[in-house]
Amino acid sequence: MPNKFQRHEIGKEVFFSSVTDSRFKFNMISVSFLVPLSEETASEYALISRVLDKACKEYPTFAELSNKLSSLYNARLGGGVIPFGDSQVVCMDIEYIDNKYALENEKVEEEAIKILLSCLLDPLLENGVFPEKTVSLERRILIDDIESEINDKQAYANHKSDQIMYKGEPSSVRALGSVEQAKRLTPLTAFNAYKRLIKHARVEIVCSGCSDFSAAEKTVSKAFSKLERSDFFMCFTKKSPLKPKPQRVTEEMPVNQSKLVVGFKTECENYPALYVMNAVYGGTSTSRLFINVREKMSLCYYCWSGVDRYKGALLVNSGVDNENLEKAENEIIVQMESVKQGDFTDEDMEKAKMYRKNGLKTYNDSLKGIAAWYLMCIYNDDIKSPEEAIKENDDVTREEIIEAARSVKLDTVYALVPPQTEKKQDEKKEALD
Repeated sequence: MPNKFQRHEIGKEVFFSSVTDSRFKFNMISVSFLVPLSEETASEYALISRVLDKACKEYPTFAELSNKLSSLYNARLGGGVIPFGDSQVVCMDIEYIDNKYALENEKVEEEAIKILLSCLLDPLLENGVFPEKTVSLERRILIDDIESEINDKQAYANHKSDQIMYKGEPSSVRALGSVEQAKRLTPLTAFNAYKRLIKHARVEIVCSGCSDFSAAEKTVSKAFSKLERSDFFMCFTKKSPLKPKPQRVTEEMPVNQSKLVVGFKTECENYPALYVMNAVYGGTSTSRLFINVREKMSLCYYCWSGVDRYKGALLVNSGVDNENLEKAENEIIVQMESVKQGDFTDEDMEKAKMYRKNGLKTYNDSLKGIAAWYLMCIYNDDIKSPEEAIKENDDVTREEIIEAARSVKLDTVYALVPPQTEKKQDEKKEALD
């Protein structure tokens, strides 16, 4: 199992963390820049993550960079953005074979770190900004990715419900930003955003694998010590306040199956109990939502719930026939009330704990999983190993589950439904037939 997690500051708001695990033959180094999530800057940072992993000054074409990575036993380099509550994380990571498994005693780790730092800190420029061709291509792909959401009706419904639940809060913004903002991106605006990122963002470097990462730490520390850094962004997430009364929004769109999102909010900070309660309620195939709403009552095609710890929210997603919308919503709320009353068996509780336990175990199954776990813990200022989280999970009591459930209150109901005119025409046609 992984050794003890280590983390310390190696520069101004630059933190280096490592977890050594001898089970792996590979290593991964992930560099994350934390910035406030904002409609004005989300697409800029999303574009940067896509530009930086395509080339750098030392390897000025994608082909040259790819060839270099291939020569290092197919090392993998990638970038992206993810939302963390009210923050946006711009990340790049490289995965590579450990030196002791190289056939010719190559210094793979040293070369991999050099590539990662070159892409991050010495990018390819053209006339002092990012190359027009690269920006144009990645901007088009970014816009396509944002627009493609409309074809994934569940993703669209989730984003719309977020906009309603978190109105006026950063979490209502997509991590990729908006099409309108993306269309305004230029090589200059993207490069200016990059400079802000390098100068003002908090940096979290998380290493996982079989290396002890001592040499990596020295190299990274030296590279970041050369940067001018000041006036750091404040990155934190506020719990979303409960609305004075639940808000219901219905939107029409050509869909074959209505999408229903029921959003609850909670002030509960007993997170192990909250996660187990969610598993009892709607997070598993043995949960109350699955067994009762989906299976016994056949009110929906799917019905599951998830916890947003950052915002203090619990959301239920379901696919429903339009005529069953009201029944499904009512029953989803009824099932939550039943958990509040303790209407679940010891077997239900143990199955929920086992499901959560298995999920926690999977974080140790991959280098990316380990890095993701500890970055999440760092952001939440609640650093613990997956094994420690499993112990907390196993210790959750029935009373704690009920208390967590009773803290949950209805906030938002969003439904994406077929156009009513279209529905009436179908009904008329069926009547004539």
